[in-house]
Amino acid sequence: MAEIVLRVGSCTAQGVRPNNEDRCVVDLDHHLFLVADGMGGQERGELASGMAAEIIPKVLQDRLAASTPAEEAMRAALSSANDAIVDAGKVQPEGRRMGTTAVMALHFRDQCYVAGLGDSRAYLIRNDKVDQLTVDHSVAQALVASGALTPEDARHSPYQHVLHKFLGCTGMAEGAEIRPFQPEAGDRLLLGSDGLTNHLSDHDLIEGARDMRDPQEWADQLVKLALERGSRDNVTCVIVAFERS
Repeated sequence: MAEIVLRVGSCTAQGVRPNNEDRCVVDLDHHLFLVADGMGGQERGELASGMAAEIIPKVLQDRLAASTPAEEAMRAALSSANDAIVDAGKVQPEGRRMGTTAVMALHFRDQCYVAGLGDSRAYLIRNDKVDQLTVDHSVAQALVASGALTPEDARHSPYQHVLHKFLGCTGMAEGAEIRPFQPEAGDRLLLGSDGLTNHLSDHDLIEGARDMRDPQEWADQLVKLALERGSRDNVTCVIVAFERS
């Protein structure tokens, strides 16, 4: 069986915002990928997403080096980042809202693991089908899960962007759900902030995965497309292409 190799593209854009609170990590040495979308406005959002981008890779690699199972290592990395951001928020002016979303992927021992907190998303595009691997931790999505809202209602709900789980969330009882999958040649994994994913359709992802063979060109094209469609947010994505060696 041919070995799977990874090719990666990433892109981030400030857009119309006064600064860019998004951060991304592309670590091909350790096959770790992350998108974090800071919350709380300007310096606080930048600080939170920057802390996530710094802490998560370090804790994860330390745990993996100590032979911690991959899923447990990911939970520990996210928990460490959450605790650090909560502590940092206590000393920030008006720091109560300081936080960040995080969606991450780890390719480890022929398996891929995806985890998310907040409303940054991960999609797997395989054989002209799109699978959203993460769940938005918004109040609107929780109301959909309870049956109180329809998915269509949720798209227009004022609670669509109100998050109940994110990094920097005090008293978070449950951490991220981790979704493992076995990568196959031809797979495309997309990690994106909501400034990107709110402006893309499944058709966009299927068409791009089929037509854009270079993941860097595709990442650039998707960010440009989201901005052209009116995204008012920072826009960030990481695309991982799984291919035969």
